[in-house]
Amino acid sequence: MGPPRSGLVRALVTGASSGIGRETAKLLGAQGAEVAVHFHTHRAEAEALLPELRTGGRDPFVVGGDLSDREQVLALAAAVSGRWPELDVLVHNAGSYPRRMFRELTDDEFEACFRTNVYGAATLTRALLPLLDRSGSARIVFVSSILAFTGSRHGAHYAAAKAALLGLARSLARELAPRITVNVVAPGCVDTDILSDDSPEVRAERERAIPLGRIARPREVAEAVAFLASPSASYLTGTTLHVNGGLRLE
Repeated sequence: MGPPRSGLVRALVTGASSGIGRETAKLLGAQGAEVAVHFHTHRAEAEALLPELRTGGRDPFVVGGDLSDREQVLALAAAVSGRWPELDVLVHNAGSYPRRMFRELTDDEFEACFRTNVYGAATLTRALLPLLDRSGSARIVFVSSILAFTGSRHGAHYAAAKAALLGLARSLARELAPRITVNVVAPGCVDTDILSDDSPEVRAERERAIPLGRIARPREVAEAVAFLASPSASYLTGTTLHVNGGLRLE
């Protein structure tokens, strides 16, 4: 994780049983962190990570919870607080992308998307602030989406929720400085379960639209998260790192 902090680095990664979160947990672990692997429904996949993370005397663990349920979020925070005296890295990766046209959305579906993608992250952050404060140089990284900037033809609720994370992260970057940095990674198309329903034709169309000519691997997004979580990013806060192969040029 760049120049090492003094002592053990403790990191919580939400949604770490698959995709970007899984690769982030593996990468942080390989770089020396002790990792709390969060899952919602895929406990077995989360637990399968532990042997890989359990090296060098580190004691990783899994912790479950539905981020759309406030009581489960608070229980998740309590579990982490009961295990660790401080928290150095908090990666908000968990989320859901229920595709639905806006005209077909119910109020409950719109609110549910925000509960999972925004409210859960905000509640978890607030509950873990005492642990983050004790770190002295903590990092919070939110995983947003290119759709927060471009919008979505079949996911206005998701794009709006991911855009809300930008405002939350920027506000926290101001409020929590200088002891805690807060940054965002905004992936483009990534080879995860979200794209699993793509037909070969749709996938080829996606790739043609990307200047680098291919869809990102989850590890490539994890590398960006790990950088923002590292001491090498000590002078970055309130920023968004775009990982999209040129699909959206800044």
